[in-house]
Amino acid sequence: MKLTDTAQLADLHARIDAACQRLDINGAQGLPDPSEWAILPRHDDDRALFEELCFHMFAAGFSREVVRQKWPATRSAFADFDIAELAGWDGARLESLVTDRALIRNRRKIESVVHNAGVVQALAAEHGSFRAWLGSYAAGQLHVLHKEIARRFASVGPSAGEWFLLTAGFAYYFRTDHAQRLLQRLGLLPARVRPEDFNTVMESVHQASGASRWAVSAQMFRFASGFHLREGICQESPRCPKCPLWDYCDHFNQAGTG
Repeated sequence: MKLTDTAQLADLHARIDAACQRLDINGAQGLPDPSEWAILPRHDDDRALFEELCFHMFAAGFSREVVRQKWPATRSAFADFDIAELAGWDGARLESLVTDRALIRNRRKIESVVHNAGVVQALAAEHGSFRAWLGSYAAGQLHVLHKEIARRFASVGPSAGEWFLLTAGFAYYFRTDHAQRLLQRLGLLPARVRPEDFNTVMESVHQASGASRWAVSAQMFRFASGFHLREGICQESPRCPKCPLWDYCDHFNQAGTG
């Protein structure tokens, strides 16, 4: 299989999607939209984007449901995430928040809200808005953006950056070990993978299939891991005789499995 063969790539995704639909333990209900995991339904301005970023910062390492339950109090405590106001807060303003049981009482994350408000202000001053800075990365470069978010913002790791981009409506995908293993077995990725290699495959399958980058990566992950499926086909010990991709698969053909 070649990345330039759009018909094969479209067929590949169609087979993976059909298998996931057939094996779904919830009755082939399909993929949830990432917006279901967002704290806000819309992200029309920098304030909303900043609040979404802060939500994923607080959620990292905690129960998302607990953070969600505490979010109304969190929003109130942080002045509705007014960027200009928060950027002007000093350390003394935060002391009462660290002991407030209605909040996630993590000093580092609480202090990071104020620090990150200043980062957003600086980006907006340079680029016109926080959204404009985020939008300066083309869809094919978003795999770089989540790392840049982690570099610039305190207490925001690469994973939180990914969740933020997904739930805020950016054309993002997830890179997972399961999807990478599947693509290596298909011969679409080399043994030693660079981030740009995975991105090239996601872009190629996305363009060929018309499916979103999120759908492409999520279905590959499910197919290879068995997540919420009755059976994972391309796991560490693959079930090659049951696999709908056998005629595309280098692993199957080289191993002579049948």
